[in-house]
Amino acid sequence: MKKLLLPLLLCTPAHALEVSYGMGEYTFSNDKEKRQACVIAENKAIENSLFNYGQKQFETVQESFCVDTKDHAYCNFVKNVIFTSSGKVSSVIDRIKRSDKDTCYVEVKTEIEPFRQLNASVKSKRSYIVGDKFNADIKVGEPLYLYIFNLHKKGVDIIFPNQYNTDSLVDDRFELPKDTDIIASLDKKDSSSNETLLFLFTKRRQDIDYRDVNKNTFTELINSIPVQERKIVQHNFIIKRSER
Repeated sequence: MKKLLLPLLLCTPAHALEVSYGMGEYTFSNDKEKRQACVIAENKAIENSLFNYGQKQFETVQESFCVDTKDHAYCNFVKNVIFTSSGKVSSVIDRIKRSDKDTCYVEVKTEIEPFRQLNASVKSKRSYIVGDKFNADIKVGEPLYLYIFNLHKKGVDIIFPNQYNTDSLVDDRFELPKDTDIIASLDKKDSSSNETLLFLFTKRRQDIDYRDVNKNTFTELINSIPVQERKIVQHNFIIKRSER
């Protein structure tokens, strides 16, 4: 028995596989196109299974007041990031294929291999009064580079690093430097604001100019970093005026 133990351990996958389900369909105009339509439908079903797995992952991190509006539309962006970085399809366990008139339908059962997330966690307040200072308790289990963005109705700002602190390498535990005071504020016409702090952890240093960050450059930056080399933590919060 002892001789069998080592091979069994070596065959154990580093990350447990998870099961997901997906559906896909594709239309065709004649029998000649039917076969190709079913191939495309299966590809769509496999993609849908990964989407459904990502949906489940997103629901575990979504906050109750993270609502997409014209002024606060970043939840969908973070949702898409989680979909694309949640894992990869390891294999198709089972498939059901059927055709109805001019459409091929495919249902699949897949095994998903979750991507290993970088070891980082964040704790912060979720409600602020105008004039409060932002702070966050950040822990990492390995040296990582940290970038903190504030996503709001006017766009996006980079909070850290900045002109006062250019070194973004974090080791062990991190708190915002004392000279990086970030004060909660509102426009005069607003009584409250739903915003998002997005913490981006990366394995490699990103040469980001804090003076030149906007929605487009922010999105391009996130999408350009390989999913295995990044972790995104979003904290949605609300700023209110004092009720006094």
